[in-house]
Amino acid sequence: MKTKTYVGLDVHRKLVVATAMDPLGKRIRQSSFGPSPKELRRFLIRLPKPTRVVLEACHVWERYYEAALSTGAEVVVSHPSRTRMIAEASLKTDKVDSATLANLLRLDSLPLTYIPPPEIRLLRKIYLERDFYTRARIALLRHTYARLAEYGIDYQKALLQHRPQREKLRQHSIPAIDRALDSIDDLDRTLKGLNAEVHSAFLSSPDAQLLKTIPGIGEVMAVGIAGYLCPIDRFPNVDKLTSYVGLCPTTHQSGDSLYYGQLKPDVSRRLRSLLVAASWTHRVSAPKSDVSKFAHRMIRRKGRMRATVASAHKFLRLVHAILKQRRPYLPHAPERPVPKQAVRVSRKRSAAVSRVKRASPGSPVAGSRARRRTKTALNPRKPRPTAMR
Repeated sequence: MKTKTYVGLDVHRKLVVATAMDPLGKRIRQSSFGPSPKELRRFLIRLPKPTRVVLEACHVWERYYEAALSTGAEVVVSHPSRTRMIAEASLKTDKVDSATLANLLRLDSLPLTYIPPPEIRLLRKIYLERDFYTRARIALLRHTYARLAEYGIDYQKALLQHRPQREKLRQHSIPAIDRALDSIDDLDRTLKGLNAEVHSAFLSSPDAQLLKTIPGIGEVMAVGIAGYLCPIDRFPNVDKLTSYVGLCPTTHQSGDSLYYGQLKPDVSRRLRSLLVAASWTHRVSAPKSDVSKFAHRMIRRKGRMRATVASAHKFLRLVHAILKQRRPYLPHAPERPVPKQAVRVSRKRSAAVSRVKRASPGSPVAGSRARRRTKTALNPRKPRPTAMR
């Protein structure tokens, strides 16, 4: 039986420290090298196989993750804020951190982070980049409106959203406003190229196409939600998904006391805000949907703030159902076939019909009596109204 080699990587922007251990915790090799995936591959190839590698999640983890995978090693990513032995250590150096990661991996005591497939990571990257430039454009528009008010220039609402109208502002010959207008034009060109990338990513993602069937959800929101939540099968139920998104309160229980606090803080705030915004656009586009009706009831009961979170939670359950069942949005539940109900026959009617069948066809008296009884049973006389004294 082959023994595994456990490798811990302490990754920085300009330095990588790697420590390799055997199953008994004995250090095999420790090395420091530059931020080059080639040097990492060279280090891993020389180690005994099979190899298991761990590194902490950071802004440069992906290239080292792919480099370690190319050597045939099993690679996992650790949650940095939950690795308490490193976060709370009194002696904290790069070599100690890499050795601690390798030791925790050997003991199978690391809080791991889920790594989505490359195509899902691409969706998330495109959405995040477009979201960054969109926020930058909004901040620049606010800055430009402030400069217009500072110089006493009157303007109409949403003036800067239309290029022919904002170009008229150049006639004032104010350098600060001209620079702002040039920056807005640059961002518009950048966003135009990013919108084309979002569209191509949307066409290549079946999950995003399913999400776009929801009223109020466009291509950008569909790509963002798919990039964060897919594949949906990694969540065993909708409660786990709600906890991952952070649309559930914190719970404090001790003995007989139970307290529900604010929303979970250790989640992706960008994902949570995306779902809240998606629920708002859905409520505007489909005011008679189940989510909209639920939001109106919660507004009357709990107020607007709590109703916003509750409707986002309701919308998340809708997203989970669509992705789990692999079918587009339906404005109402599918109609069930109505079962056929047996026709009820009254007791008098059935008795009259049976007497007709028992009557002898050759006897005219019996036939006439049976016909009179059947007629009386089928059409009973109405009681006469009595005169009131």
